Amino acid sequence: KKIQLKMGEGIAGWVAQHDEPEIIPDVAADPRFASKIDDSTGFQTRSILAAPLSVKNKVIGVAEVINRVDGKAFDEEDLELFSTFCRQVAMAIENARMYKLKLEKQKLEQQLEHARTIQQSFMPQVFPSSPDQKFSVYGRSLAAASVGGDLFDLIEFGKDEIGVALGDVTGKGVPAALYMARLVSDFRLNSQLHHDPADVLRALNNLLVDRSRRGMFVTFQYGILDHKKGTFTFANAGHLPFIHVQCGRKTVALLEGGKGIPLGIAPAAEISTEMVQLDHGDHIVFVTDGIIEAKNEAGELYSLERTVELVNQSYDSAEQVVENLLQDVQQFAGNADQHDDVTIVALKWN
Repeated sequence: KKIQLKMGEGIAGWVAQHDEPEIIPDVAADPRFASKIDDSTGFQTRSILAAPLSVKNKVIGVAEVINRVDGKAFDEEDLELFSTFCRQVAMAIENARMYKLKLEKQKLEQQLEHARTIQQSFMPQVFPSSPDQKFSVYGRSLAAASVGGDLFDLIEFGKDEIGVALGDVTGKGVPAALYMARLVSDFRLNSQLHHDPADVLRALNNLLVDRSRRGMFVTFQYGILDHKKGTFTFANAGHLPFIHVQCGRKTVALLEGGKGIPLGIAPAAEISTEMVQLDHGDHIVFVTDGIIEAKNEAGELYSLERTVELVNQSYDSAEQVVENLLQDVQQFAGNADQHDDVTIVALKWN
């Protein structure tokens, strides 16, 4: 039968509260004795030897020995022996607890690693290119935790168009990853139902608002390259601007794309589509704020300005743009802890 005592109540409660062993030769003469236990069980307690189970100055329990078999009272020798035994018991209990926690942590890490593998499978692993090398596209995404809330996706339309999307879900870890997984599915469906980038984002927004939970939302940008005409049509929902590197002019334009509010906050969001004509060799770079907000050991931010400076160079391919930027961010950050996911996608028109 389970009997509970408050801290400080009864002999066991007193020993736990004071973290000291105690000999009670005659419980009937000790006002601390909780007689309700004997009343409940029908047992008759005459004497008690009690000692705390302590680990690193923290009491995790109390052990008691009741009524010596020979009927005599417990003595100091009994107390010393029992206290030594209880210290060993407490250490064994703590070791078992720590081992159990270690196993649980390993199991969780394995599950998160499996989840990371599944999440990475949602993003493109093979990047399309045209046989005549009219364009190249490439992306990388690194989660701050085992799983994260950044996403990017590619959609090909016929022979001449490719759509590129990038999003950043609020928060990190498992909640953001689950939100992202559903969003990828929604995006792929709506990119087939609607062609105009703003129409796609409005449809996504309506879905996210309808099932919004816990205030989660996503910043999102989507653009379509017509690699036959060299046009880039795009829309933006609360995200960073598209970075348009004009290689021939050696200049950079930040394309806001009718920048609306993030998706999932309010219905009937105002989102508009814009278009820019590319010149040969131009590239469009998509980044999440994990890039510009990456910190070095001095607490300095990588910044949008440094991002623009790094990508404003001549590159042979979209992959080279992404890998050079990612490498520079990692060198800048050094050993500083990073708390946000990092995603980069580059689209180059040749």
